[in-house]
Amino acid sequence: MLRRPMDRSARALIGYVVAVAAVGVAMAIKYVFSGLGADHPFVLLPAAVMVGAWYGGRGPGLLAAAVAAIGADILFLPPAGIGVLSDDLFALVALLAEAILIVEITVRLRKTRELARREAASAKLAHREASLGLHMREELLTFLSTKLHGPLTGMVDGLIAARSAVERGESAKAMTALDSLAGEVRLLQRTTAHWVAEAGPKPRDS
Repeated sequence: MLRRPMDRSARALIGYVVAVAAVGVAMAIKYVFSGLGADHPFVLLPAAVMVGAWYGGRGPGLLAAAVAAIGADILFLPPAGIGVLSDDLFALVALLAEAILIVEITVRLRKTRELARREAASAKLAHREASLGLHMREELLTFLSTKLHGPLTGMVDGLIAARSAVERGESAKAMTALDSLAGEVRLLQRTTAHWVAEAGPKPRDS
């Protein structure tokens, strides 16, 4: 019972670690290859935010956005360190807005994907249950047809024999045919009673 919350906490922590790591990798690539996106100091950062949001959800995605904005300010925007010129303030705010939008879109896409997966699994399970029910119905009909064939055939034969004996005035043969018919009816009653008993609720063990 205690493993589920621990697993959930571990997954959440890993999500935050992945988000920070993705931003770190993006910044390292940008820093090493300084000519990459020279006119756009925030290149690769939105992709890192997307990775964090997809893997960890909204919280890690927003953390990645904040780390991306702070890291971009420190590494790529003058002056050195924390602080931004008024000319770059709009670009930094635009980065934050873009990152937040990316987080929301990514989280919604992830939820939609998970919902579609659950619905597909439910549809597959429903299809299996329907197939199983159809198979059981066919098996039951085959079983009933097999078990009822003998008694019903005997009843039909007994009725025909009794009617023929009555038409010929042979009362002894008519009584014999009726006795045979009564035997087939009793056999059918015992068979159906046995089925009902087998299909009924089983007593619980105390």
